[in-house]
Amino acid sequence: MMKKLKVFDLGNQKSDEGLGTALEFIIMGEDSIAINHLKQLYNSTQNSLVKSEAANLLFDLYFTRSEWSQIETDGLLEEPSIEKSNRIIARSCGMSEPPLYSFPESPIHTPMKLSFSGCPTIEVLINGKKKFFWLDTGAGMTVISSTLANECSMNLLKEKEMVVGNSTNQDLDTDLAFIHSIKIKDLLIRNQPALVLSDNLLEIPLPDKKGNMVIDGIIGWDIIQHLHLEIDYKAKEVLIQKPITKENKDRNLFFCGAPFIKVSSLNEKPLYFGLDTGANKTHFGQPLLSKLDNLVVENRLIHAGGIGDVKEREIQCINYLSIQFNSQQDITFANVRMMLSDFGSFFTPDGVFGSDIAKDGRLIIDYANRKVDVFR
Repeated sequence: MMKKLKVFDLGNQKSDEGLGTALEFIIMGEDSIAINHLKQLYNSTQNSLVKSEAANLLFDLYFTRSEWSQIETDGLLEEPSIEKSNRIIARSCGMSEPPLYSFPESPIHTPMKLSFSGCPTIEVLINGKKKFFWLDTGAGMTVISSTLANECSMNLLKEKEMVVGNSTNQDLDTDLAFIHSIKIKDLLIRNQPALVLSDNLLEIPLPDKKGNMVIDGIIGWDIIQHLHLEIDYKAKEVLIQKPITKENKDRNLFFCGAPFIKVSSLNEKPLYFGLDTGANKTHFGQPLLSKLDNLVVENRLIHAGGIGDVKEREIQCINYLSIQFNSQQDITFANVRMMLSDFGSFFTPDGVFGSDIAKDGRLIIDYANRKVDVFR
């Protein structure tokens, strides 16, 4: 079992008491089976580390499925190994009406612009007010600015212990709000929980432009997972429709603290990359260096970072990286930087795909069927 787990470079290697089995089910997209396995493990193990990891994996699966009552029933709201912020959010969501999605009969087509950082941006109506939001699979929850929350007279849950991590592993203070309505053309989402960040944290310096990029808000994975989403970078258009579950033997997408895609090296060695449409470029993780030969790695000074922390940094870069996205499709990336932070919670990935994975093409995300396709 641990031999299989080592492809994930789990850092402080975890016991093989059953966590590996749970991860295998998660990778296969069998979340319900993984949940049952983790519940049994959490309640039976005498190993404190295994119990902690089982609790966090179980909480994460419940959280992304909005199964707030199960979090409480299984005693996870009081589990000290789970971050206090996440438990506060889960408790609040459990006391509120669940999000409600109303899809039109026909697919939605809406224009898209790329932000200066390369993130797809679309027009939305937040409680009737027109704004422009990022489509960011790397954001676990939807985010709004404090100005927008005030503009819409939203009630905020304020807790001193509530923080959110950014892309350089910094903790940022946050509040919680529930958005009455989000409209994207004829798609209506009601009662959507969202993190509220101060305006300055949603302003990203643009060294080449001598100014800041201001972000109204972010549509995160908590919404994207419920959509069939197509981002057409060439046509600058986004298509959204209600997902239709179907039998799919070619699953390559799974969720483990964040969305991940199963790919391979050109010699068919399994690789695991996160998916972050909020990043303009693909990044590599430390485990990749021990898996692929003949990589040319250099140190370079680059302006990089994320919300609340963009500055010039010395970063390792790979000149060229080629991966096999599927049996019929190879993709090569140039000037691939090393990841600045963790992506997901439970293992160090081989890298994270940014928006450049579908540069001048189309990215299709269909989490209901655990599938990502790229057309370049």
